[in-house]
Amino acid sequence: MKRPIIFIATTLLFLFFGAGTIFSQNEIDDWRKQMNAEFEAFKSQSEKEFRDFREQANAEFAAFLEKSWEGFSASPDIPAPKPLEPEKPVIVAPDKKPAADPIPFDKVTTLPTFEPRPQPVAPILPPTPDTPTPEPVHTGYAFQFYNTECKVRLDNNHRFSLPDASEQSVTQAWKTLSGKQYDTLLHDCLTLRDQLNLCDWGYLQLLKTLSEKFFGKTGNEAVLLQMFILTQSGYKVRIARTDNRLALLVPFQQTVYGHVYLNIGGVKYYVINKELKGQSFYICNQEFPKEHYFSWQTNQPKLAENLTTPKTFSSTLYQEIHAPIQTNQNLMDFYNNYPLTSEWNVYVRAGMSATVKQTLYPALQNAIAGKSKTEAADILLTFLQFAFDYQTDDKQFGYERPFFADENFFYPYNNCKDRAIMYCILVKELLGLEVVLLHYPNHLSTAVCFPENVDGDYLIVDGKKFIVCDPTYIGARIGMAMDNCKQAKAQVIKL
Repeated sequence: MKRPIIFIATTLLFLFFGAGTIFSQNEIDDWRKQMNAEFEAFKSQSEKEFRDFREQANAEFAAFLEKSWEGFSASPDIPAPKPLEPEKPVIVAPDKKPAADPIPFDKVTTLPTFEPRPQPVAPILPPTPDTPTPEPVHTGYAFQFYNTECKVRLDNNHRFSLPDASEQSVTQAWKTLSGKQYDTLLHDCLTLRDQLNLCDWGYLQLLKTLSEKFFGKTGNEAVLLQMFILTQSGYKVRIARTDNRLALLVPFQQTVYGHVYLNIGGVKYYVINKELKGQSFYICNQEFPKEHYFSWQTNQPKLAENLTTPKTFSSTLYQEIHAPIQTNQNLMDFYNNYPLTSEWNVYVRAGMSATVKQTLYPALQNAIAGKSKTEAADILLTFLQFAFDYQTDDKQFGYERPFFADENFFYPYNNCKDRAIMYCILVKELLGLEVVLLHYPNHLSTAVCFPENVDGDYLIVDGKKFIVCDPTYIGARIGMAMDNCKQAKAQVIKL
């Protein structure tokens, strides 16, 4: 708001001077003071309107909290899909040459784009003192989030208690939370979200970590504090109780494995606390203004570095690719707690951390320098085929477990899904080419659209020719699809 006003003011001064009007320095100073005073009055009025809106929204929500909550029965948690990967990777026959067979497919899926993360229901501004007295200095309440030091303005004056999980107790606590003394905490939490570059799930985990350290892991107060901050931050959440325990309910438009859920109006609300396995929940099913779904989209959180011991990854055919990779243990722990999903674009769009890139990318870029796009794609393909040891998720984890790119360099094994996802990232970032995923009942592969004509197994998508590139078909060059993949129809996933 301030910059446009200053620009207009500067423009007016220029026009006045340009017209030949001469002002004294005192007149100019007085004019500037008037403009600043008008801006500060406008700012104060805007801040008051923001606070009035939030106060009204919270007061109306408190009235709904006080009414009897509606009963719902929980549905059992959805187990992660059982891995259907082959026990061993397929090795290409020594004398096999690329054919030029069209690959059958019966479905083209464009995975949904992710919405920008929600914004606060109204800008969260630190309270302005009624009198121009200095604000007290806060040392801050410190807590660790994946070994990353965090601080917010929180002290014993912010504590409240819930004698039980009844509607009346929750309502009284909500009214307390709606007071101005919590504005600084809201402001600091949103600031941390931006500073740590947290996705929606990361922000939820940050608030859970903070509130449980402050109130204790089993306290209903911690759950209500999470609920309050999320609603003020623009997220769609619900509060419920079971056996006198409060539960936070979070809706996702995609399936979340391993959490019981409640179907409310056709929307699955997942119970975040896995310890609460009750079948009967009582819910305040009331919308908060401007609420938005949680997004699956993730990014690279800025966590403190705790580097692992280097592991060397090299290419059998291209000796110049030799990279000792370290990963950030804190990031690995964060990814390990991320909900499982079959939305493959989540893993592709997350990309790769700067920690891994700074060692891996120079080695790969050196190997593909001066090469054509097809030669470079072949080099990257060969690297993924030979630099990693293969193992099914069932044997390594006991359940379906797609990797974020960095996890390939942390765990001892990976498989077709992980290699296909990483190949998509490398092709997009290092070669700038369009790539799609080919999803079979028990396999995941890729296909790349090259600028030049390339021989090999292919498919036509939206009038473009995509050449099969399979990172798990060991020894295969670009354009070579596994024989069984020429029989089964693939689902094409556009990224």
